[in-house]
Amino acid sequence: MIKRFTIEVDPEAMGMPLQALVSVRLRPGARHLMNAFGKDLRELPEIKQFFVLGGADDFLIHITARSTEHIRQFVLDHLSANPAVAGTQTNLVFEHDWGTASGL
Repeated sequence: MIKRFTIEVDPEAMGMPLQALVSVRLRPGARHLMNAFGKDLRELPEIKQFFVLGGADDFLIHITARSTEHIRQFVLDHLSANPAVAGTQTNLVFEHDWGTASGL
């Protein structure tokens, strides 16, 4: 029943005190690249987690960063520069907590 066991490292203790959620919308003609885009995201050290979505956006990416400039450069270099990406929207995270759902 246990699907995954993990340890969460405090991003602030690692010099990454900021967090952001970045919504990504792929171009309509680039939908076939979703798997490759997700694989590329897994390689980036700023990525805490990401979700593949149904709806207006295709991905929701949770990142950690050193500064707002780091977030800006991450979005420009890894998302906006990608020809498959139609648009992004970045939201800063002020607080993050876990829910109580156990999945049972």
